Amino acid sequence: MKPQLKLPIGIQDFAKLRNNGSLYVDKTQLLHSLLQDGSVYFLSRPRRFGKSLLISTLEAIFKAERHLFKDTWIDRSDYTWPVHPVIRIDMSELPTKETPDAFRRALLHLLGRIARDHQVMLPDMTMGIGVCLKELILLLNAKYTKVVVLVDEYDKPILDNINDVAMAETMRDILRQFYTILKAQDGNLRFVLLTGVTKFSRVSVFSGLNNLQDLTMTDKYATLCGYTQSELEQAFAPWITSLAEHHQRSVPDELAMIKHWYNGYRFSVSGERVYNPFSTLLLFEHQRYRPHWFVTGTPKFLIDLIEKAKFSPDALEDLEVGDSALESHDVNQMSLPALLYQTGYLTIGHYDPETRLYRLAYPNFEVRESFTESLFAQLCNAPEQEQSQLVGQMIAALKKMDYEGVFEVLKSFFASIPYQLHQATEKYYHSLFYLIMHLVGYRVNAEVSTHRGRIDAVLVLKDRVLIFEFKLNQSADVALQQIHDKHYAQAYQQSGKPVILFGVNFDTTARNIVEWKMQTI
Repeated sequence: MKPQLKLPIGIQDFAKLRNNGSLYVDKTQLLHSLLQDGSVYFLSRPRRFGKSLLISTLEAIFKAERHLFKDTWIDRSDYTWPVHPVIRIDMSELPTKETPDAFRRALLHLLGRIARDHQVMLPDMTMGIGVCLKELILLLNAKYTKVVVLVDEYDKPILDNINDVAMAETMRDILRQFYTILKAQDGNLRFVLLTGVTKFSRVSVFSGLNNLQDLTMTDKYATLCGYTQSELEQAFAPWITSLAEHHQRSVPDELAMIKHWYNGYRFSVSGERVYNPFSTLLLFEHQRYRPHWFVTGTPKFLIDLIEKAKFSPDALEDLEVGDSALESHDVNQMSLPALLYQTGYLTIGHYDPETRLYRLAYPNFEVRESFTESLFAQLCNAPEQEQSQLVGQMIAALKKMDYEGVFEVLKSFFASIPYQLHQATEKYYHSLFYLIMHLVGYRVNAEVSTHRGRIDAVLVLKDRVLIFEFKLNQSADVALQQIHDKHYAQAYQQSGKPVILFGVNFDTTARNIVEWKMQTI
């Protein structure tokens, strides 16, 4: 079955998508509800998740370009298609990394251009950006009717300068002056939507904009961006069939593989999980399973924050946080769990209504594997070719149960780390061991709690269980004795598998493993 439509790769303009015969996954029923439910909204979603197309689609609706919506849900609905003047601002088009004055001038120029497009004239372009926005709204409302304001990438001026706190705070203050005008002009506005990656606190950026309705974690709009399972299977059926034929798999098996790689994003407590649209489209285009979304650029400030906070990589799996940890943050007090969630590197795995705690987890295989590799590269700085070679050696040694070989590879990994990057802490070595095992393809359970203590690491394989206890500047015997004293193996002895104990000693002078011992139960 040959696809009749084109894949909308890289298309963020709704009119272009519809006019060139590209596939559109119909979200207009949700957009219709949005128009009925309220008028001032905010939505946070990861990069390349369809926010710009969402903004463009809303613009087309408010311009009453009904011909673009043929065969969509909204075209068959009772929507009456009133025309409204639209102020659309894409902050990513402005010079966010230059001086604050350059940013202000560019924003004023954009407002002037929008005014000319609507055949109105701002009286004084030397006014501040907030005053200019106010005047533009007043002029458009007087000439036409209530105004629509759509702002894409509202937070980009802040995020682009996040490693320069003073500059980020300056940009935050400029944006606050701009966005606050929207509350004062509420009576002249039909609809407002601000989208971005992160959610900075209302006091921080949206001061005074207390009528803003946050859609970010609402069940009703959880699938506004991204593809649901049913949307994937219905809209992309020809591509799924072609992909299955290419890999010589059945369609159900191919669907399971697509889900494993790219599904899993959950944006509310009860919301349906969705697929990453960018990676999904590139999969169908190239018929290759790759980290398409991840390789487009992981924000370096995230990796830097993890390292600066001494955040153990194993703690990123099944991280438990409360509402406040996900809600928002300020420029000078960044919440790492919130950033990881909002940028799409973690998602909601589970919510406990009794404790009101969210358990965050990697959304899918693409993110888990790629993010692990990025963290490891940051911590050890090993060349990619050398890293790949060591991974292959480790896989072979583990399969053959060649534990001498396993520890020789581990020593090679540690030896490849420049001395400047070493940290003289046991936690640092734990983190590297965890990341190495993830690179190899094994999921390590770290800091496993028992009734007597915490096991440093457990690797449960099909035919055996490996228990590791690490010590720093002590001895392998001390590590093994702790396993016995704390009865760490007890919980795994009922599995019917051999349980193998490893006592490992790291030395800060050698910056490596200097001794290891093994016992089999």
